[in-house]
Amino acid sequence: MVDERRQPWTGSRRRLLGMLATGGTATLVGCSSGGDTESSTVESGDEAAGSVNGSLSVVVSSKGYTEQLNLGYIAYELLASNTSANLVDETGFGGNAAHAEAYQAGDIHAYYDYMGSLWATHPPSHDEADFETPDEQYEALKSEMESEHPIRILDRADWQNTWAVFIREDAIEGTGIETISDLAGYVNDGNYDIRPAFGDGFRTRSDGFDALVEYYGFEAEHVARWETEQEFIEAASAQAAGTAVDEGYADLSFGYSTSAWLTTVEDIVYLDDDRNFWPFFHPVGVVHEDVATDAVVSALNKMPDAIPDAKTMQELNSHATEVGSQQAVVDHLKANGFI
Repeated sequence: MVDERRQPWTGSRRRLLGMLATGGTATLVGCSSGGDTESSTVESGDEAAGSVNGSLSVVVSSKGYTEQLNLGYIAYELLASNTSANLVDETGFGGNAAHAEAYQAGDIHAYYDYMGSLWATHPPSHDEADFETPDEQYEALKSEMESEHPIRILDRADWQNTWAVFIREDAIEGTGIETISDLAGYVNDGNYDIRPAFGDGFRTRSDGFDALVEYYGFEAEHVARWETEQEFIEAASAQAAGTAVDEGYADLSFGYSTSAWLTTVEDIVYLDDDRNFWPFFHPVGVVHEDVATDAVVSALNKMPDAIPDAKTMQELNSHATEVGSQQAVVDHLKANGFI
């Protein structure tokens, strides 16, 4: 049976336009993957205020790449199953700037974002994130965002989408290496047998390999010897570098911790970023205060349990590449009893 509270998803990336206009109609316009445009009308003002014909209306959004589309549909499906709100699908809405503008205007109401993105790019943006723990950053973010914007920051997940260092298990067997600091000590002791592989450009980017080894105190003379003996591999992409590890051409590489392709790299372990070189990118719920009812908040706060770790997100991202984000999310939430 079709849920009449839902606006059906058509595959388009639409954006609400003119919702704060003079009370006429606003047009939903966008392009599908094939470039076609489509439009429909809603009463201007009502939806932006979180209400249609006296019923709560929630515009659910996300950014445009696979993991964000998945998170957007998690929000959508959790709200559909746990509230009576009218839902509008705006997954694939836009990036950081578009979201910051839209929630100020009340054009979007609910989505999941990453703590690092919110802290660095949403007003007031911050160039540095000097936090010792994710809880410390979460509390600072929640306090600042809620005091300066018409939103609430909801519960955070335990996992994060940030750079991760992974290494073949057999390459560190018997070494005691568990953290990046351990790896630094191992190399500084004159051990050069671990071969790294990098995706294109990762070595020299500001949060890449060269900056990482400097931050962790790898000694320059040992890094030079290490590279001379191992001939570091520079691949076309992070995924290609991961394939080099999987096939035994390299031992160590880097990738976003929730990337779908990591599910195909076998017999690896992840080294702990024990000195927090990379910022914390745990996802949190963001909900506009106009729709932050107990039911809406409770539904959105189910995400950390629905996606308990990075491995689960990797698998969901992988499944989405096969069946599409919405179907992958429905499959996952049903299988785990969330809808």
